Amino acid sequence: MTGSSDVSERQPQASAAFAAYQAGRAGEAEAIGRAILAHDPHDAGAHYVCGLVAADRGALGRARQAFEAAADLAPDKASLRITLGNLALRQGDDEAAERAFRRALTQAPGSVAAHTNLGAALKRQGRLEEAVRCYRAGLALYRGSAWWGTDPASGTAVLDPAQLATFQNASRAKLEHDFAQLDYLLERGRLPPSLADVRESLRRVLADFGNEDRPSAPRPLTAAERRSIGAVYNRIVHRPPEEAVTPALNPRLDTSAIERRYRETAPSVVVVDDLLSAPALAALQRFCLEATIWFDCKEHGGYLGAYLHEGFDHPVLIALAHELGERLGGIIGEHRLAQMWAFSYGQAGGGTRKHADKAVININLWITPDSACPDPEAAGLVVHDVAAPPDWHFSDYNLDPAPLERLVEREGRAPVRVPYRCNRAVIFDSSLIHESGGVRFRSGHANRRINVTLLFGERAENE
Repeated sequence: MTGSSDVSERQPQASAAFAAYQAGRAGEAEAIGRAILAHDPHDAGAHYVCGLVAADRGALGRARQAFEAAADLAPDKASLRITLGNLALRQGDDEAAERAFRRALTQAPGSVAAHTNLGAALKRQGRLEEAVRCYRAGLALYRGSAWWGTDPASGTAVLDPAQLATFQNASRAKLEHDFAQLDYLLERGRLPPSLADVRESLRRVLADFGNEDRPSAPRPLTAAERRSIGAVYNRIVHRPPEEAVTPALNPRLDTSAIERRYRETAPSVVVVDDLLSAPALAALQRFCLEATIWFDCKEHGGYLGAYLHEGFDHPVLIALAHELGERLGGIIGEHRLAQMWAFSYGQAGGGTRKHADKAVININLWITPDSACPDPEAAGLVVHDVAAPPDWHFSDYNLDPAPLERLVEREGRAPVRVPYRCNRAVIFDSSLIHESGGVRFRSGHANRRINVTLLFGERAENE
């Protein structure tokens, strides 16, 4: 989630408090804020800074009161409503978050943060279609282009400074993917011929980019590079036609047998072949190859990510999320969709390193045709019979693989190795440590290894 740090500067003391907070001097910031409020309890900036300090210290109730006071005292500041909504999300008060973000949008309809975070609040309430509409509204402003969404030249988008970094940094792996995808789309007549000039600009940037020995390492784009490819880089220029395909799940699946295997297997890992119906698989394959929604390039491994809140939202995926909950209720139960993404890997690499996910149920699905994978035994998924301990938090089991490596080695249990196969899903407990096999796929944009992940529920963690 993103928010804003805009604070009224009508009171110099409030500006000083905020400057101290930004410099890491929380105690000083709070002292200044409290001194201001002692003389003027209606200073919105002082309430805001005190709320920030309280939130950082885990005093969420006190922070909520401070943010509510700030937002009420400065009703024209959409950023204060966004901050309030973000805290409500953190507290699990999704309805209050929704109200705050909707209020912010009445003040700043171009706020990307308000649209996107409203989508998060709606998703957590199970209102998935409404969430997607909000995500798309924010996406059109954030990553719009002359060919899709809101042209950035219109100046209607309200962005946080941190959101601009996506247009200013690139890696060789990311540019190579973008060039191959643009080439793929132009060859098939999916884009206007005028974009051939942009393809040539991208080719020139890539030729001089360097980092051949470190393809996944990011570096800032030069001003000249940004001028050359800025019209398309990390922006949506194409989405294929999107028609609903139902059923998304293969109607011949024996869901009772799947649920029984999940309950009776230890560890809880079940392999399901032919998960999607043939029309749903074809629609999803085309979407992933053609939609220019691959904005996130992982520094480790050089693979790209596309996420629900940034365009990975084809109707097939939304139908799939609903149908999984309906037909596999014995596994998913009352858990709602927590997150959904896809990863697109190059032709060779190490895959995703050891990690666990902040969810209850993980459904991992491969969609690249089998003809692209010469070694399915090596290219699949490895699920270890070791779960991230309940007192570990996200940074312990997702961001740093070293503790997981030590834990797996200490336990010494044989993992479950699942070979690659198109339209094969692996359903497992999200707390189980897992990793990709080595990626060795044939060359060509259409042969990139693409896996789709759906997470349901939220992992319980000890404080």
